[in-house]
Amino acid sequence: MRHSKYGRRWLSERPYIIAMAITIILVLWMASGVMQAQEAPQKNEKDHIVIPKVKVERLYAENISDVVELYGRTEPDRITTLKAEISGKVAQVIAKRGSRVVKGEVIARLEMNDLESKLVRSKALLAQREIEFQGAKKLNADGYQGKVQVSSAAANLAAIKAEIKGLEIAIGYTVIRAPFDGVLNTRYVEQGDYVQSGDDVAMIADLDPLVVRAFVTENQIEELSIGQQAEIRLLNKSQVQGQLRYIASVADDKTNTFKIEVNIENNNYQLLAGLSSEVNIVLNEVPAIKMSPALLALDELGNIGVKTVSNDKVIFTPINVVKSENDGLWLTGLGQQADVITLGQGFVRAGDTVESVTNTEK
Repeated sequence: MRHSKYGRRWLSERPYIIAMAITIILVLWMASGVMQAQEAPQKNEKDHIVIPKVKVERLYAENISDVVELYGRTEPDRITTLKAEISGKVAQVIAKRGSRVVKGEVIARLEMNDLESKLVRSKALLAQREIEFQGAKKLNADGYQGKVQVSSAAANLAAIKAEIKGLEIAIGYTVIRAPFDGVLNTRYVEQGDYVQSGDDVAMIADLDPLVVRAFVTENQIEELSIGQQAEIRLLNKSQVQGQLRYIASVADDKTNTFKIEVNIENNNYQLLAGLSSEVNIVLNEVPAIKMSPALLALDELGNIGVKTVSNDKVIFTPINVVKSENDGLWLTGLGQQADVITLGQGFVRAGDTVESVTNTEK
């Protein structure tokens, strides 16, 4: 009892000892709380990390022919509109609409009116001018006429010859002929019509060969060359072979594309002009992987590609479409094989860590 009283009295005389003890206890208590607060988030964060699962399938490449796919339409190799070269009444229409014509075949005739009588008169006058010219030359040689008379006779002779030539040309213009083999697609006149010089008479189209005109991009044109073979599928589902015959050297200002022409043999004129066409120009063989279009994705820049998995990391690989078929697309850029994400690709991004599940896993 005495020791207890003595201890309390000793402590009361030394209050700083009590204050130091309380301070030490508070410091220790606060330090233990901070440590627990630091350890708790780390434990919670670790507990909440979830690695997503994705389904992958290993796809292998095959060697296929790289193809440039284009869309165009069939057009005549040549097309022309025949026009009247002199004025006159249509005396006769010979070729029928839609008929095949050969070069030089008569399409229509115009009335000659007085052209023939003028030609007869001019030829008679030609004989007179020939005599006058020969007489002037002889008199000049004998010294009875000067050079002026000879020149005048020569000019008269040349003038009548030019007149005859003009009449013969005009008479030739009364017969309108086909300039090349083709089809008389349209006829604008009928018998009895009066045409002025320059009026349309008929339109002729050359359909052999038939031409498919299409347009290629800057990247595609580097892979093309004259003489390459092409497969053409027409709107009526028929397939024909063609050959690349022309590549433009200057791009279109509005579309920045280059015009090309593929010619198709059309000896029997069965193929028509104006049909929509798919043109496939076969290039070299390349390794490509076939997959569904549903597996394609876009990155942040809008590039088209495919999401694959390598070492548990998601990789976005840009691709090129080589060929499209009804059941899938052939793509290059993925190498000889790739582990493609087939399920869950919309929930992961390039660089994410994932757990891969193959088709054989349950």
